[in-house]
Formats: sequence, structure tokens, C-alpha cells
Amino acid sequence: MKKHKVILHPDAELDINSSFEWGCRTWGRKNAKVWVRELHHTIRNQLTLMPLSCSLAPESKELGISVRQLIVGRYRVLFTVEKRTVTILHIRGSAIIE
Repeated sequence: MKKHKVILHPDAELDINSSFEWGCRTWGRKNAKVWVRELHHTIRNQLTLMPLSCSLAPESKELGISVRQLIVGRYRVLFTVEKRTVTILHIRGSAIIE
């Protein structure tokens, strides 16, 4: 099976860093590092092999392009696929209202 190349857009890197900082404050640095490792592991495993198995994101329709989503815990990894390149655009966390 051919592998796809995965690229993180700078906005996605910023999203990960922001979530990591939030995780450090909320769960502690050790648990935030575990989250980042798990996120990268899931992205590498799923998006290098089968990115087209992920569903289209709701944003696709309004943007007019095929944006797909990978759900990782409470986060959505939003990405596009062009030939053998996957570009991760954003990592979005779900808002928890208490």
C-alpha cells in the first residue's frame, strides 16, 4: 500500500501548541505530552495509509473544497488530500460547556 505524505500547515501547528499549553494548565505537563504523542501517532497511522476513509467535514460544503476530518478523542483533525499529499489545516477541540 502506498503511503501519503503528511504536512502540517502552520495554523495546525499553532492549534497543537495552543492545545498543548491548555493541556499543561488543565491536566499537567506529563499528560499533555501523552496527548501530543497520541495525536501524532493517530495522525501518522491513519492519514499516511487511508486518509480518504475519513469523512468529509461539515465545512466542506460552505468552503467548496473537500475538507476531511479525523476524530481523535475530543478533537477534529481537518485536512485536505491532493494526490499523495495530506495537508492538515487545523486541529479543532470541542467546546465543553458546564
